[in-house]
Amino acid sequence: MHKILILAPPSLAHKLEEILRHRYDVRTEIRDDSKAICEIQARITRNWVTICRFAPDENLEDILMMFKVNLELKKR
Repeated sequence: MHKILILAPPSLAHKLEEILRHRYDVRTEIRDDSKAICEIQARITRNWVTICRFAPDENLEDILMMFKVNLELKKR
């Protein structure tokens, strides 16, 4: 099971955690600045690798699609 770290504002971080926790070991780090760039990182070969970066107001479905595609590319 991959370890995932979500760096995002509280509402978005909780939504992503609810969706991803069924397939991944999820940790969240809350960023209070609403204009900060958000990230999802994964632990690949003992290193934390940034899988995707996104804006806090981006569509949730787009974030999840970008995460899934980039995770598959980074695992190779």
